[in-house]
Amino acid sequence: MGSHNNLGANTHFPRTFVFKQTFYSIFQQGKKRILAGERPTSLADAETIDQKILEKHRTYLARLESFPLKKAAYYQRLKESAGVHSVRGLSEITGEDWSYIARLLRILKLPESIKKVLLENQNPAIVKHFHLRRLLEIVRLSPNIQTQRFGEIMEVFKEFYPAPHFC
Repeated sequence: MGSHNNLGANTHFPRTFVFKQTFYSIFQQGKKRILAGERPTSLADAETIDQKILEKHRTYLARLESFPLKKAAYYQRLKESAGVHSVRGLSEITGEDWSYIARLLRILKLPESIKKVLLENQNPAIVKHFHLRRLLEIVRLSPNIQTQRFGEIMEVFKEFYPAPHFC
C-alpha cells in the first residue's frame, strides 16, 4: 500500500525532467518537432522566430526614434494587438523602460488637431523641436489652452511651416 502512494501525482513539487542529451526544435508544415542531438551546422546561422521578431521590432523603433508621436501610436497598436493591458507588460515585450513607454503613451492625449498638424508636417526642424518633453508639456496644460500654446510654439517656426489654423 505504501509503494502505491509513491506512484501517485505529487502535488507538492513540480516535476523536473533532466535531459542528458541536448535537443532542438524545428517547425515543418506548421508542426513543431523536437529532435535529440546537437543543432546541425546547416542551421547554425538560422535565426529563431523570436530573434526575427525582436530584430524587426528594433529596426522599426529606430526609424520612429526621431518622432515620438509615431512611436506612441506604434506602442498603442502593439498594446492592443498583443492584448497587453499594462505599460509594464509592454515593457516586458519591447525591453524599453516602462516609465518611458508611459510618457510616450501620454502624448496620445493631445488634441486631434495638433496630432494631425504634426503628422502631416514632418519638417525636420519641427520634428526636432517637438520632442517628447515638449509634447508632454503641452499635454499637461488644460485642454482649452493646449491648442493655443501649440500655435504659439508654431509661430516660432513660420519660416519652416506656416502657422496652423485651428477651429
